[in-house]
Amino acid sequence: MRKLFGSKRKDSPPGESAKVERMPHVKAKKERAPKKERPVREKAKKERPVENGDKKKFPLNRKQVLYGLLIVTGVVLATIALRIILGEVMEDSAARTEYENLRERFPEIAGEQNPGAFDETDIDEEDSERDLRDLSLDELAAINRDFVGWINANNNLIDYPVVRGNDNVRYINTTFHGGRNTAGTIFMDHRNARGFDEQVTILYGHFTRDGSMFSSLINYLNENHRRNNPNITITARDGRRLTYRVFAARMTDAWDEAYSVGIHDSARASDVFPNAPSGAGRFLLLSTCTRSQNENERILVFAALS
Repeated sequence: MRKLFGSKRKDSPPGESAKVERMPHVKAKKERAPKKERPVREKAKKERPVENGDKKKFPLNRKQVLYGLLIVTGVVLATIALRIILGEVMEDSAARTEYENLRERFPEIAGEQNPGAFDETDIDEEDSERDLRDLSLDELAAINRDFVGWINANNNLIDYPVVRGNDNVRYINTTFHGGRNTAGTIFMDHRNARGFDEQVTILYGHFTRDGSMFSSLINYLNENHRRNNPNITITARDGRRLTYRVFAARMTDAWDEAYSVGIHDSARASDVFPNAPSGAGRFLLLSTCTRSQNENERILVFAALS
């Protein structure tokens, strides 16, 4: 009888069959298999925006690295160039101040001197001026023992003390007071005697950024300028006033034969210098470099003792 009416199985839990009979419409739930995660493409990972707090950063590509290096290099080079320019400006200013102070301190020597004609009533005044000049020359020599004179030319654009060292190197970057400065000092060729008494005396000076020292020699390349501003005055260490007249100028190089005439060979300067006045016995040669890319380029100005 039990088998006929569907008796319970021994291994069935109590009440199971009853539940099935009461809710025949309920189906047994099937367990779903877990979804497989799709692999994330590498490109998508790179383009994924960085979220706040995400420590990972995008890798830099080659262009970004190159641009960064170019920017850094440009900043460094600009900084170096600015420092060089500011350094030159400051040095030019310091040198200009030093020589302006010397002109103010020794007015008897500095500046264009035009004694002109004078009568007997002016003799005492002239003697007094000469005494002051001699005192100033002695004082300048006390400041710098290499002092040999003072030059004035080109309408006071050139108005500086002149020195002569043991070589042609020391005063390229040394001022009259001995300070280190790229403006240097106007100096005589060390092969010359100190008294401006040789056939050819050579003076050197810088072509500076601010137009000081021998920069204005470039004006003498113009014939009209030479004609209107011919005089160069030298006050020698012994007090003599020597007046030279400019007769020629040229753009040349550091190996021009004019640098050796009268010093290294016996040729007469009047035979070599262009348009030298007849009968001229002593010459003054002013030399400066230029600010061109050619570091051997020179400007030479020729003057004869009148």
